Amino acid sequence: MPRKAARKEDLTTRLAELSGWQTATQDDGHVAEALHRERAVDRIYALGTAAFFDEFFEYVREIDAWPLLEGLDPGQREGALYPFVQLVLLTMMRCVGGVQSMLAMHELVLTDEALMGLVGFNAAQVRDGSNDRGKSRRTRPVEVRGALSYETIADAIVQAGPEKLAAFFNGAIRCLAKQGVFPKRIDVSLDATDDEATPKYQTDSGGEVPSIAREKRPDVRANKHARKVKVTVFGWKIWLVFEPVSQIPLAMKIDGIDVADNEHAWGVFAQAQANVEGHATLRSVALDRGFLDGKLLSQISDMGKAVVYIPARSNLRITTDAREIARRAEALFARGRTLDGATYKERVERVKRGAGKNAFVEERTTTVVRIRDLACDWWVKEGSTSASNSKDFEPRLVNATVVLRWDGAPKDAETEVVILDTDPSLDPFAGFDAYDARSLIENQCNREAKETWFLEHHPKRSEAGVRVQAYFVFTCMALMTAFRLHRQAAFEAERRGEELGLTRYRRQLEARSFGKQIVFCGGHFGIFRDWEVLLLLGIAVRERVILGESAESVLARYCRSRNTS
Repeated sequence: MPRKAARKEDLTTRLAELSGWQTATQDDGHVAEALHRERAVDRIYALGTAAFFDEFFEYVREIDAWPLLEGLDPGQREGALYPFVQLVLLTMMRCVGGVQSMLAMHELVLTDEALMGLVGFNAAQVRDGSNDRGKSRRTRPVEVRGALSYETIADAIVQAGPEKLAAFFNGAIRCLAKQGVFPKRIDVSLDATDDEATPKYQTDSGGEVPSIAREKRPDVRANKHARKVKVTVFGWKIWLVFEPVSQIPLAMKIDGIDVADNEHAWGVFAQAQANVEGHATLRSVALDRGFLDGKLLSQISDMGKAVVYIPARSNLRITTDAREIARRAEALFARGRTLDGATYKERVERVKRGAGKNAFVEERTTTVVRIRDLACDWWVKEGSTSASNSKDFEPRLVNATVVLRWDGAPKDAETEVVILDTDPSLDPFAGFDAYDARSLIENQCNREAKETWFLEHHPKRSEAGVRVQAYFVFTCMALMTAFRLHRQAAFEAERRGEELGLTRYRRQLEARSFGKQIVFCGGHFGIFRDWEVLLLLGIAVRERVILGESAESVLARYCRSRNTS
């Protein structure tokens, strides 16, 4: 997954060398003479075979998602100097490249001729700027000014409204579904994660930043069990539906951090269904107990036609009943007997711990009791109401999995997890495994977005900045995951002698960039093979010398073509 890019070297390593160079001052003969005469270059870049962003943007075109990028244009900019799609591409570069802040974009992206050339700026524009705006106010000269400023990108990109951003994300997921990226029957997780800000952020309405009081453990690395303290958290909340097999978010929604989890849960679940409609179906959904609302769960299981897995709260009657039944089933099992409607099951996993001579195998036991057809009086379309007290009321029958021991942890009757579900499976571990997989949305999606995609590093300190960053991060996460899968399929197709669109494009890139360097001398650049650069600098390459190559032969080749042209 993407790593933090703090220096140009890190970004270069992260993305490999980009090709697709675009400038207007190529003069191979002039640069060849300068290399041989001065034995020095201003700058040199490898035109590598990866051509990372070339391939990535080509993939975006190939899946018909390019119009989504163009559709982000708000159409309200006056006197715009740059096409909006250029700013979109640069913002995507920042997200994919793991550039932590807008300020870091100047050094890592906006002054990089290769990256800027990819989106349509030439070397002169990158060096001297695309216009003279702000030049008179500069007190210190700079070697590379950059084609435009990061403030220009930030000011423009936040103008993309919520409807256009939602269409951007949802359209990208539909394009991926059309490509067959997702399984035909999808088991998803639904969760909400905080996108924290400060009270100084500007909201769309001009009011105060949403906030909520929470108990949080202090960020003390030396004491992970520090006592929680009550704090006020400012910012927004993002609802996500996540597909753990492809590791791609299927739908998202943003609202204030003070909004209840179940407020947008049905909407985001329905949007996920719509995004994959015709290509896949949502078979099941795992949720955390923050979504424990009878009306919501009925919508998902009845209208959404999906199997639901969710842990119950300790203060519910169904939780107390399930734990009591589970202990009875455990006691009977110890005597070789069973309890009707309940299945006791143990599972032992062997886990290797340590390394070398200190390595050992640890056995971890998980014990569950699965109980079928427990009456649940609040899991109905009306939710929890007084109607459950009437004689003709029919409660929903659900299953419960009581986890008596989780991965060898000590037994504790007060913290036995009770997982409710509507799964008809007879497997005692069906509910446990489905809910256990829910942790993937926290580790592979939410945490990944914050730690390596910098979800909470917004382009502007505003609600619009939060919104733009969120939609770009999760859209780029989805596209990049699918892109990697597509590249892998392309490589496998090559080995089988088949050809995909990306395969043809990669071959074209290799034909024009394999083993070549782009060399800058003064206001010109030239493209040479790596061994030609060494010969021109006076370094003998024996393999080529044997073949009759020398600095003079390289000069003759490029200067002749220069004179001929």
